[in-house]
Amino acid sequence: MRTLERRPELVAIGSVAIGVLLVVAKLVVGILTGSLGILSEAAHSFLDLAASVFTLFAVRTSRKPADKEHPYGHGRTENLAAFAEGLLLTVTAALITFEAIRRLATGGSTVTPAGYAFALLIATLLIEAGRAGVLRRVGRAASSEAMLADATNRVADVMATVGVLVGLIGVRAGLRWADSVAALLVAAIVARAAVMIAWRSGDILIDRAPAGAESQLRAAIQGVNGVREVRSVRVRRSGPSLIGDASIATGRMLSVEAAGALVDDIKARARSVLPSLDLAVVVEGQEQQGDLVERVHAAAARNGGVRDLHNVTVEREADGSLHLTMHAKLPGDIPLAKASRTSRALERALRAELPDATRIDIHLEPMEPDLVPGEDVTARRAHLTDRLREVVESHPEVRRLVDVELSDRHNRLYATVVAEVAPEISLEHAHQIETELEERIRRALPEVHEVVARVTA
Repeated sequence: MRTLERRPELVAIGSVAIGVLLVVAKLVVGILTGSLGILSEAAHSFLDLAASVFTLFAVRTSRKPADKEHPYGHGRTENLAAFAEGLLLTVTAALITFEAIRRLATGGSTVTPAGYAFALLIATLLIEAGRAGVLRRVGRAASSEAMLADATNRVADVMATVGVLVGLIGVRAGLRWADSVAALLVAAIVARAAVMIAWRSGDILIDRAPAGAESQLRAAIQGVNGVREVRSVRVRRSGPSLIGDASIATGRMLSVEAAGALVDDIKARARSVLPSLDLAVVVEGQEQQGDLVERVHAAAARNGGVRDLHNVTVEREADGSLHLTMHAKLPGDIPLAKASRTSRALERALRAELPDATRIDIHLEPMEPDLVPGEDVTARRAHLTDRLREVVESHPEVRRLVDVELSDRHNRLYATVVAEVAPEISLEHAHQIETELEERIRRALPEVHEVVARVTA
């Protein structure tokens, strides 16, 4: 695994070493033959060497983890290196063009088309073709913009070398101007490669969205259960990685835990379509005018004074007005005056949310303590357990008693029973059975202070 992670760096080091050899060889042969085409190739290779050094530096730096000064990581180093490589190639093309035009204007200088010059160019052709293939393959595998830019540069080298070969052949055939024309061809090829590299990396540096990434991400997020609306999506590239943010709307009463789980689901779905994406998600509530109960809960949550709001009922009167009833829990040790102020504040918040409400009734209850001491006395009170079983199983819709527990809390008995019923009944009907069981147990066993009945399929 470690070797695979270092592969781009090792390839970049090899590219630098090859670049040094090519620069020295072309410079020597160019001076010996007087060929502007070969000398221009030497200058080109020298700047290629500088670009390869940039690539090596960029590959090493971009893999560093995020830190305090670079919270988004170092991925842009690769894009910056690719842009710098494009600028260097532009300078190379300009210098070659200038010298080629000067030679054409003055009649040129003597060029010796020696055999070793042809041998060098053919060897260069093979080396650069192989180097371009390796750089492109590893660059794609590692999503390295710097290595892909270097590969594009190597392809330009191959085409330029072919042009210089043609120029030397022309010189050998007696066309003195052929070498300068070949140099111009090299300049044109280099300039084209420079524009392609600079344009691509410049787009990334100014945060142009990768083609199709935002639409893919939006479609993936919309498919996550719980997302009502995808309000915004943005994606940008940073070296081998993608960085994005999304704003989504969901139910207004979603809990913090549920919102966190929803964000995890969204990130997992996003990585399934864009594996290199680092996504930040903003969760917002979406108001639904028709969901009046949710709007009541949302108003209470904004008010902040009520800990628990339940048994909310919204009644539509004959004249179109609304009658709201609900139960709200507050700490049991606060003074009644403070509890009343909290209730009035909640009422004002509800009227602001639902102006059609003409009557609001808030039943205040004390909150239960966080921890209640108790003792399981089911085994000791076996006769009560047997009576509970008889009462529960006497209900016509109960198939059997699944579980029962008697708990002693401050010398008061609390009963919890679980009964099995038909699985096809509705939840509303199941709740009705639970209520009936609790009433039957209270009547049959008055010594039980409180009963909680639960039915299951």
